[in-house]
Amino acid sequence: MIKLKYDIVVNKDVVLADLERITNQIFKLLPIREEGGDWQSPLRNLLIELAGLDELLLESVDFFSLLCKMEALLGLTSEDDFFAFRRTIFECLNILSEVKKCLL
Repeated sequence: MIKLKYDIVVNKDVVLADLERITNQIFKLLPIREEGGDWQSPLRNLLIELAGLDELLLESVDFFSLLCKMEALLGLTSEDDFFAFRRTIFECLNILSEVKKCLL
């Protein structure tokens, strides 16, 4: 069980499943961008969701680096930026993996 803000207690598996869903959504940004789709709207939605999750979790899990990297993705819009975009996506996925380990 994990205690959240407002004294809400949730099953740890619920939080881990949500982090897995977020991980998949971050990974999907790569093919969306490669195919020329709108990757910025889903990225903005993820940023909002992660910022909210950061506020709710009372664990000592630090989302600051993850949020910084994901915010930076919004500025990597040119074709020349694609490899930096890709690398940053994988860095975000690694951070999320570490977050999940902290919750186990």
